[in-house]
Order: sequence, then C-alpha cells, then structure tokens
Amino acid sequence: MAKEYQINSDTLLWNDFIEGKEDAFRVIYLNHVQALYRFGCHFTDDKALIKDSIHDIFIDLNKYRIGLGKTNNIRLYLFKALKRKIIKSTQKRGIFGPIDIEKLIFTYTISAEDDLVENESEQLRFKQLHEAMSRLSTRQKEAIYLKFVSDLSYEDLGKVMKLSYQSARNLVFRGLEKLRESFPKSMFLFFYPIKT
Repeated sequence: MAKEYQINSDTLLWNDFIEGKEDAFRVIYLNHVQALYRFGCHFTDDKALIKDSIHDIFIDLNKYRIGLGKTNNIRLYLFKALKRKIIKSTQKRGIFGPIDIEKLIFTYTISAEDDLVENESEQLRFKQLHEAMSRLSTRQKEAIYLKFVSDLSYEDLGKVMKLSYQSARNLVFRGLEKLRESFPKSMFLFFYPIKT
C-alpha cells in the first residue's frame, strides 16, 4: 500500500526516497515535475532541453540517492539542480540567452487564472501588470517569481539566486515598490497577496 505523505513533510519524504522507497520517489516526481518545467522555461525556449534536463535530474537522483545529503526543501533542491543543468547545457552549446522571467510568470498566471478572467476589467488588470513587470530588472522578475509563484522563503530564494537573506528581501522589496508605483493598492493586491 502506498504511503501517504503530508504536504509539509519534505524531510520524511526525502529520507524515505534515500532509503529506496519507490512511492517516495514517485511522489517527489509528481509533486515537482510541472513546477520544474515552468522554472526551466525562463532559461531557454528549447522545450526538449528542459524535458531532457528534468529527466536527467530524476535519473541522477535515483542513481546516486545513497550518497545524497539531507534536505527539508525538495523543491529548492530540484530548482537549483535544474538551473545548473540547463545553464551548463546551454553554455556548452553556446545558446544561453537572457532569462525571460516575465514570459514564465505570465504563462503561469494566465493559465492558472483563465477561469477568473471573464470580463474586460480583469483582462485590463493583467495587461497593466504585464506592462509594470516589463519595467523591472531581470533579477527583480526572477525574485518575484520565486517568492510569489514558486512560494519560496527569502532564505531559499537567496540560495537559488546566490544572495544573502537580506539581499533577497531587498531585491523583492525593490521590485514590489516598482510595481506599486504602477498600480493603485487595491489593484496590486489582486495580483500578489503579499507574504513576508
């Protein structure tokens, strides 16, 4: 019988995976594969490369599981692994270009909110958010994506972006301040329920 895992049991899930329990490996894959794909999209438009990189990560996890260290945040672990793998592959091929976080955020947001976007005023809000996001730096877009779409803590966000905790907070804060300049407060909160 398959073991039931709680949403916040990354440590238990990871330990079970390292011990060779197939259910744990399956749960890790199913819980994270779509988020990994979306995350990979802002490093390259090569969908085959993203899928191959994700596949390779899970092959490597299974192959080297006995030697893996502990983690209490599987998504962070996988995000870092995918970022390294894609950058390494694209640099080898000489095709690494600018990160397009904005494209990633809007692909995710619009598909997730399709049911809500039924009238013109909501569509206008998405258009205004898109315009406001275009004014942010690439690093600010990435930080906002990781914080609010991927729901990473500031500490984990800093690890992915190679920043200190305080630098990660400052980067998100400056990005949010820029967005707030473009929106009335009520409209801004429609898009990003701010968690600190």
